[in-house]
Amino acid sequence: MFSFLEKLDYRLFERYRTLERNIKAASNSFYDAYLDLQEQFLRIVLENEGVEISVGYSSGSILKNPACQNLFLSVIGIDKHTYDKMGDYALKVNAHKHKKEKRISLDTILNYLGVIYDATFAYAKFKGVECSPLEISAYVEMFGVFERENATLRTECDKLREELSTSVEEGKLKDSDIETFKNLARGAELDKLSLEEQNAELQKQISILKDIKLASMEDKLNKTIELLLELKPAIVENRVVVRAVGNAMGRLMTGHPNVDQWIEEERKKNGENGNAK
Repeated sequence: MFSFLEKLDYRLFERYRTLERNIKAASNSFYDAYLDLQEQFLRIVLENEGVEISVGYSSGSILKNPACQNLFLSVIGIDKHTYDKMGDYALKVNAHKHKKEKRISLDTILNYLGVIYDATFAYAKFKGVECSPLEISAYVEMFGVFERENATLRTECDKLREELSTSVEEGKLKDSDIETFKNLARGAELDKLSLEEQNAELQKQISILKDIKLASMEDKLNKTIELLLELKPAIVENRVVVRAVGNAMGRLMTGHPNVDQWIEEERKKNGENGNAK
């Protein structure tokens, strides 16, 4: 949607990416990121079109400058409503810094995005750069996605921890795996990170915990196989006895209970035919 910004100037697209991360985090830092993007846009346009402006000018001051107004409204063709809204939002962002709202709303984000899109779209069109339409639904889905992902990842991570905790306490895992398990960040350590960083860390931990679980299952399987191999002679002998008695049941019923002889005969058959199946 805003990928066309990269064609205008890579710095613009980088500012947008920061803005997008704040939308995903549903963070009030969206305001600061928005103002940074808007100011970067204004300065790049002025730079590209040869209009000099003081470095110390804020976004609001730039928009009030007559030369800037003429460039954007008369030359580039940004509509006056959009231009006025950019100035209005610059004031609101500064006011927000003092009010310190607890959580930004989706409606606010959509309104701000609509204005910056219309402004950048107008300039992209002026420069002959193709733009994709603004898809509101994508931002509705994007809003707060980090928080939702965080809840899902924490649940999966906690489940894996719980599954492995008993094995860790009983020392049933490799020493290296136990050490890795105990050193994984959790609780207060994770809470110090941003939601995006938490999600990356949780994904990493889930991968590590799955590896430890898989290694544990492989170890148990190997021990089971070793035990079966140790028991194989006894299992084979047991099958020989069962088969001998079963095959000679008729003899037993007719009064010829020479069980030892039957077993010996069955052993010879087993030796001739290979391992019992």
